[in-house]
Amino acid sequence: MLIVDSETRIVELAVIKLSNAGYWVVTAYDGEEALEKIANNPPELLVINYKLPKIDGYQVCIEMRKNLGLKNIPVILMVDAQFDEEEFKKNKIKVNDIIVKPFTPKALLGRVNAQIIRSKVLKEMNPLTELPGHTQLKKEVTYRIKDGKLFNLLFCDVKGFAMFSRVYGFEQGDQVIRFLAELITETTDKFGDFITDIFHLGGDDFVILMDPGPTDEICQSLIDGFDQGISSFYNEEDCKRGGMVVTNRRGIIEQWPIMTLAIGIVSNEERIINDWLEAELIGFEVLKCAQSLPGSHYFKDRRRS
Repeated sequence: MLIVDSETRIVELAVIKLSNAGYWVVTAYDGEEALEKIANNPPELLVINYKLPKIDGYQVCIEMRKNLGLKNIPVILMVDAQFDEEEFKKNKIKVNDIIVKPFTPKALLGRVNAQIIRSKVLKEMNPLTELPGHTQLKKEVTYRIKDGKLFNLLFCDVKGFAMFSRVYGFEQGDQVIRFLAELITETTDKFGDFITDIFHLGGDDFVILMDPGPTDEICQSLIDGFDQGISSFYNEEDCKRGGMVVTNRRGIIEQWPIMTLAIGIVSNEERIINDWLEAELIGFEVLKCAQSLPGSHYFKDRRRS
């Protein structure tokens, strides 16, 4: 783990306590050094002061969250009596825990242990995108249903992905998956107040869990970004003719247009959803409707019962 603070005494005490507990601890004393060490050797946990020389702790967290491979690293933010909660919320800083100075090394160890345990539970994350998967999505939706909270689910799927991977190879297919994951991350970051999390169910299947809000704007932004970027994964010949020409196993020539994005929207704003299985089944239904339309489209379930 990485401990970042300009107060050497704090760092020394943290290193002693955490090292004795069996953790491998790396240190940094300003934000610039922290970003460099995060980039060169990403930690499993970051403990960082919000006040730092050169680059402050807030900016370090923001820069780290922009990177798809680093965005899920747990962060414990160290604050003091001058901590401005309103400024913290205004900057939309995403951290996992906050610990207030002065604190004892024992208290810090307890917070660290809790985050490490939570991180291990989340190891089911997809190895390609490092996003949480089906199990975590089911738990989040189940919690919301039990608590009576409103939510929207955006089921995303790439039309024509399987054939593209077969023709261009699985490595190129993985590049498309990374492109979609980054597109979803960048798009949802613009609507951070409404987004709970992004889930990768495997292959080209993604789900966005969010509070009721600008669902249509998010979907349209995803579609526009996908349509603008997806052609870059095809060779020049396929781009010019608008897709692939493939001979199937029976010797018949088939045309496969350039991949498009389908999004199915599920919401409990106007209908009761009793459990995760019901939400998932509705999601598959509306996704099929979006897939049946030519080009990239989103389709919302508008039933009230």
